[in-house]
Amino acid sequence: MWNSVWNSEKCALFSQQLVHLLRSGIPLTASLELLTEQKMIRKETGTHLLQALKQGSSFSEALHQEKFPDLFVSFIRAAEEHGDYVFGLNQCESYYTSRARMIRELGQACIYPCLVLGLVGIALTFMVTAVLPRFSTLYQTLGIELPGLTKILLNLHEIVNLVVMSTGGGILSVLLFAGVLRACPKEKKVFFTGWLFRLPLLGSVYRYRMTHYLSVQLGSLLKAGVPLLTALELMEKLTPWAGLSVCVRQMKQRLLEGASLHQSLKEQSAHLFLPSLPRMVAIGESSGRLDETLLSLGRGTELIIKNKAEQFTRSLEPILIFAVGLFIAVTVIAMFMPMLQLVRAL
Repeated sequence: MWNSVWNSEKCALFSQQLVHLLRSGIPLTASLELLTEQKMIRKETGTHLLQALKQGSSFSEALHQEKFPDLFVSFIRAAEEHGDYVFGLNQCESYYTSRARMIRELGQACIYPCLVLGLVGIALTFMVTAVLPRFSTLYQTLGIELPGLTKILLNLHEIVNLVVMSTGGGILSVLLFAGVLRACPKEKKVFFTGWLFRLPLLGSVYRYRMTHYLSVQLGSLLKAGVPLLTALELMEKLTPWAGLSVCVRQMKQRLLEGASLHQSLKEQSAHLFLPSLPRMVAIGESSGRLDETLLSLGRGTELIIKNKAEQFTRSLEPILIFAVGLFIAVTVIAMFMPMLQLVRAL
């Protein structure tokens, strides 16, 4: 059941089970032994965690050695500072449950359009490679003069080959660009990702994603008791985007110079975040509830992302169905027009 990769669902389940045992008054080591016996975690993982604890390591250090996500470890490390594992594990459960639900819902929203698109591709390939060549051979044998629409359709395989080659070349180019970008120094990553973030459609998607990421991560760390500067240092190390990492570092520097968080956000991140983020942060700072404000913004942004994904998939479905129907109708008309001409000639 459990492999070495701790995804969001596994982290949420582990947190939920462990916090339940700790609330029942069971010590940490005994709780880990129970989870290992119940196969809620792998035997090797449970053994290594227990050995690390017996050797004097903290729980956060033991989790880090077992390749738990860095954010999970940071929640536990913050909980250790004020001696409340239950609080830290509750933060882990809340964050990873929300993240797993979002990933699952977005995946489910994309299943049907991807399935329809795959079937369209299979049907198109079958028509072009199996059906149309036979009609072409038949009409050539009979010596029938073909209408223009039929000629275009019979030559479709050449167009499809060109499209397939162009698509394959485009995918290969994107993969090559991604590989080169991954190997680039951080400065070049910042340049290229900054250019991508400024593209109209892609930039809008990334602004929603960045706003959600910063709101949830920073809000969760602050609620777990991590100081603001420490939370920003953790985010600078944890973020998967070089541009965001540089932005967080600059925000931290502005805070050290005496600026407020919302001022540093407004100065450093105009193209990375939604305009609502600095305003919400300003409200949170003035009310003294920055963590709750950020988490509330994160939940709202998550709903917007989900709704936009659902709207896109809902609008894509009728377009795909219409395209399939139109292609079938054009194919039938084009293939039988020469037959009708032959019947009229007879």
